[in-house]
Amino acid sequence: MNILTTLNKLIFSPVMFAMLFICGGVLLIRLRGFPLTSPVKVTKSLMGKNLLSSFKAMTVALAGTLGVGNIVGVATAIHMGGAGAVFWMLVSAFAAMVIKYAEIYLAILYRRGHHGGAAYYIRDGMGRPGLAAVFSVLCIIASFTVGNMIQVNAVAQSFESEFSCNGLVVGSVIAILCFLVVYKGIGSISSFTLRMIPILSVGFILFSLVIIIANRSLIPGIIKEIFASAFKKSSAFGGVLGYLLSDSVRYGVVRGIGSNEAGCGTAPTAHATAEATSPRKQGCFGIFEVFVDTVLLCTLTALVILIYPLNIKEYDGIVLAVKAYESYFGEAAGYILSGAIFFFALSTVICWSYYAFEAIHYFTKREIYKKAYLVVYCLCCVMGAVLSLEFVWELSDITIALMTILNCTAVISLKNKIKC
Repeated sequence: MNILTTLNKLIFSPVMFAMLFICGGVLLIRLRGFPLTSPVKVTKSLMGKNLLSSFKAMTVALAGTLGVGNIVGVATAIHMGGAGAVFWMLVSAFAAMVIKYAEIYLAILYRRGHHGGAAYYIRDGMGRPGLAAVFSVLCIIASFTVGNMIQVNAVAQSFESEFSCNGLVVGSVIAILCFLVVYKGIGSISSFTLRMIPILSVGFILFSLVIIIANRSLIPGIIKEIFASAFKKSSAFGGVLGYLLSDSVRYGVVRGIGSNEAGCGTAPTAHATAEATSPRKQGCFGIFEVFVDTVLLCTLTALVILIYPLNIKEYDGIVLAVKAYESYFGEAAGYILSGAIFFFALSTVICWSYYAFEAIHYFTKREIYKKAYLVVYCLCCVMGAVLSLEFVWELSDITIALMTILNCTAVISLKNKIKC
């Protein structure tokens, strides 16, 4: 455990941090500031032919991002890295927008039928089948950690805190629901996410805005604190190295990527299923995806938590988030938030199983392997609800970091194929 933590802090987090911003910077130069300088062009690209198909693909990808990262990830980032972590989550989001545009563009360009994603453009674009295979294996591992056990564990903690509900029951319910949806394939998955994601997103936005508006006089001070805390250097290392290894940067960037998944190469798998013929138009749905996930939902969660700073030192994770919302709404907030977390997590669990299905499809088309995986995956839902997950969190961070490094390397090497 200590070894994984040290590797994360000294190697993987700084390397991923550097890779993310190098990739974002290279793409911004290559695309002449798009998408940040062309909001009208991006908005127009979200309309037109095949809108429903493109939107369905986006909701599947959003289902993979609108999970624990938006609530628990934000709470953990603030608890461990302070208010400054919020700044770095937002900075990583703006870099993530252009990266997600690029990786979805490449996914449409190199897909085979309705199968595509990072493994395909690593193999066919870069000509590196070995690295593509490594990426696919990492994706399968990540599906068990960030896509499954971490999600279910957050739900179990929430339900135990609010309803004294046994974790085994919570894990079993999620496992059964996941199996029933996923067993029927991508059509069933996209139909589920198309109905669930807009309702969850709008509901959570309104829920958070009520608190923020009621405490609007505190917001200027909170924003000032976010900026001031973001640039504090670690006293342990000093200089540039200490700055890059500071908790606010580490947890802000890592949890930001954990939330919007831009750069790690998973969302292109979902977007490859769209009927869209234009890589640029489908890529713009990725930009909108990051905006909704991190710029909007994560920021709202962070502001609510920072409105009640006494909770930050005492609580962590899902409990911190619940306590923040309960500070305004009372016990009812715990029930509402627990319900939202349940459906956010269920959507993420379902989406990540599809990512793993596609990773398995990269190696073999035999359905027996997908069915065997689904059984093990559902069993992990039960395990995630009852086990302590410190090791799983660290393994998840390393896996996502490695996927991000591989994927960003591919995107940079194929930058000349990407247009705006």
